[in-house]
Amino acid sequence: MRNGIRHAMAGLAAAALAATAGAQTFSEQGATVLGGYDAARGFSGSFGDIDNDGDPDLLIQGWASARRFFRNNTVGTGSATYTDITVSGGIIANDTTGWSAAWGDYDGDGFVDVFLGESNTGSGIAGDLFHNNGNATFTNVSQSTINDPGFHQNVAWNDANLDGLPDLVIGMEGPEPHEVYVQNQDGSFTQSGQAAGLWIPYTGSLYGKGYGLAIGDYDDDGDYDLYISTCRTGGNIPNNFFHNMLVEDGFLHYVDLADSNGTQVRDNSYGSEFVDFDDDGDLELYMTGADGQETKIWRNDGGGTWTDVKTILGHRVLSNDGGDFNGSKAVDYDNDGDLDLYFHDNRVANGQNSARRLFRNDGDWVFTDVTVAEGVFSTNESGYDSAWADFDMDGDMDLFSATDSGIPERFFVSNASTNGNHWLHIRPRMAEGVRNTRAIGAKLFVTIDEGTPQERTLRREANTNAGTFNQSDVPVHFGLGQAAVVDKVRIVWPDGSENTWTDIAADQYITLRQTNGTDGDGFVLY
Repeated sequence: MRNGIRHAMAGLAAAALAATAGAQTFSEQGATVLGGYDAARGFSGSFGDIDNDGDPDLLIQGWASARRFFRNNTVGTGSATYTDITVSGGIIANDTTGWSAAWGDYDGDGFVDVFLGESNTGSGIAGDLFHNNGNATFTNVSQSTINDPGFHQNVAWNDANLDGLPDLVIGMEGPEPHEVYVQNQDGSFTQSGQAAGLWIPYTGSLYGKGYGLAIGDYDDDGDYDLYISTCRTGGNIPNNFFHNMLVEDGFLHYVDLADSNGTQVRDNSYGSEFVDFDDDGDLELYMTGADGQETKIWRNDGGGTWTDVKTILGHRVLSNDGGDFNGSKAVDYDNDGDLDLYFHDNRVANGQNSARRLFRNDGDWVFTDVTVAEGVFSTNESGYDSAWADFDMDGDMDLFSATDSGIPERFFVSNASTNGNHWLHIRPRMAEGVRNTRAIGAKLFVTIDEGTPQERTLRREANTNAGTFNQSDVPVHFGLGQAAVVDKVRIVWPDGSENTWTDIAADQYITLRQTNGTDGDGFVLY
């Protein structure tokens, strides 16, 4: 059933619950959580659990002076705060500007590593892959692994050729073309973007402008496709819908379908993600409009066809999206089971002036602006991206928001775990010996209210989308609404195998590991 009466009723119930509570979901607590730190040209942020203690640590990206690394104190001390470990952590930037970050255990040692996307413009130094030493310190190993000299606007780990080894996809600023580094069995990487068909110039020899990076298996054929959304002064630069032909042809290469499948937009755009908005089991695609341009959602109709949701509604998806949207995230902020939409607004445009915009999903493709009502409004504070994670591990999603000079970094703590809705956080892990330990690209399906008229199956992906400048390492979050028990969890692993678990109580964190056979062998609390 598409986003119909069931979702509308859920949206009305959530609205009534919020009205009853009479309080905003978010409170800004940056002074407490981050000690009031002002990054002085912070651009974005990303979360990664660097020490495997279960709580998410935070990397702030931006100018070299803004680069900061914070370790989470929640587990072990019970204090929901961060400690600055920038110096001791060793994530020292080679260049002056770092926009993006991708967290993933590229070498399979069980600790999450990070590729820091930098501009590398005129520095004479490239690379910026930092290996996690397992003791909350990192070592730059770029010279022996990935030593790319380009301007990395967006970066993400992804098993592009399905060999069990995490590869790195880079959406470039340009003039360099987009790139994919395929990992070899010995831990080295091969530059493969040209051979894979990512080197598509939009004018003369100029490439790139990749400000949004969506990764997902939209056709469920087993390999991962890419959507790169673009932005430049004056606009008029095409987006790319790179369909992965690995399964069809037996080797890694992409074909750009944006001009033929209805997802082409030449106006300025930033973040994009593949997500399942309507609970039909496949992935929709959304793209963030920048510079006052409209935000798009395309419904996946199967068979490679898409419907612009604007044609269903008869108007823009977001009725008042006229700001300069940059960073974005589909996130279930209120734990009702529906994916809401959040945007980081960089500057005033078309009369809109808020540093953040939050739109609640009310079903039937209706997204209601709740920026003020839920407590994330403020006048423009610049920055380019925000990041979401349950930093205090109470079950709901909290928000880090980057700011410009003179404004302390914002950290919005959520109280949604107290609104009566249930939740589940799942940490998927591959079987022993698989280098992609974090199961990046796994598809998770959670069924609730099975056998009733309210039955629904929620689909979420394991840390695939970079969105805008941010591929975090966080557990997969499910809001469950009023369901206190998950009837079934099904995971389709990146290698195509599946496991199923049944009758899992809500309101907990669990680890689910790939096993032989169909049924999972139990789960681990953490």
